[in-house]
Amino acid sequence: MSSPVGRPLAKTWHVVRAVQVFIRFPAFGFTAMLPLLGAATVSPHLTPQQMLGLVAVAFAFHCFSYVLNDVVDLPVDRTQPLRAGAPLVRGAIRPWQALVFALSQAPLALVITIWLEGEGRSIVALGAAFALMAVYNLWGKRAILPLVTDVAQGMAWGGLVLYGASLRSGHLTPVEQASLCPLTMNLFAIVVVYIVLINGVHGSLRDLDNDLKWGMRTMAILLGARPRSAAQLAIPRRFAIYAWALQALLAGLLLLPLVQNAFGYAPIAWVITLAAVLLFTARSLRLFATIVANSGDRAERVSAIGPYLFASLSGLVALFALYLDRELLAVLLVACIAPLLPYGLPQVMKAVRRPFSRPTPTTTAK
Repeated sequence: MSSPVGRPLAKTWHVVRAVQVFIRFPAFGFTAMLPLLGAATVSPHLTPQQMLGLVAVAFAFHCFSYVLNDVVDLPVDRTQPLRAGAPLVRGAIRPWQALVFALSQAPLALVITIWLEGEGRSIVALGAAFALMAVYNLWGKRAILPLVTDVAQGMAWGGLVLYGASLRSGHLTPVEQASLCPLTMNLFAIVVVYIVLINGVHGSLRDLDNDLKWGMRTMAILLGARPRSAAQLAIPRRFAIYAWALQALLAGLLLLPLVQNAFGYAPIAWVITLAAVLLFTARSLRLFATIVANSGDRAERVSAIGPYLFASLSGLVALFALYLDRELLAVLLVACIAPLLPYGLPQVMKAVRRPFSRPTPTTTAK
């Protein structure tokens, strides 16, 4: 029999878990990273107010993006086993309530931006990010050429990079701003390519059966990926070439700031950073080969996605780590890791502990 104290705690934890699923909180680390690193491309030193404000805007954008997507895709999600536990799918939250919540995030982000003394460029970047994300949520997987909406989504997330950079650059001289613009745009390009890759390859393969059932259009479907059996997928060569081209471009963009030494690293810091980026890139490539292989079962393919996401984003953090001041680095790491703890800590630890191991098959996927 549970104790009188245990029952309220269990109920509270159940509500907390439901909220986390509703807003896709485990994915928030990526969202929080973008405006923080965007601001860091202008200056590695942020005030506590700026760091708090950027994380708050990221949270508003995150809630808008995922909740609006779930409202639009609710009929599809009701037939997707991976979404069976979502509050919207279970009926715990009504669609109109979720829609009001999602749409309220845009004015909230604007209020925070005004509090941060953001200027016109910051507001334009923020508005573009929200608008492009709405475009993807409404027409993603429905456009004739899915690459267009994949890029729109990538630019939406990249808009957070430009938002952070423009917010921070308002306190610098035009000469200082111009000198760091290439680093900002390099980070923007990394984010766009990363999202196009994740959405058009990983996500497309994960949801392939349900997308085919609903007549959706994704890059995997357009390029001929099909279920081969209940346990396997047929990955045609043209889709593999597309996927590997994006992965190669992503790796090149990640290494470009080091080739140019855009951070001004001293030799020892440069070597350490290069070694860390190469380590995580090698891990990513090994996992990516599993994800897009024409052989192997689905469980093994799906089990590689989580560690791939962790390894690839860790490479991006490693790129900036020795450039940021300690306070900003600490905030960045907490924002990236904390959302994973309730759900993804075992996967994260496996990714760290066994950097070159073969991914272990699993029967479930998040």
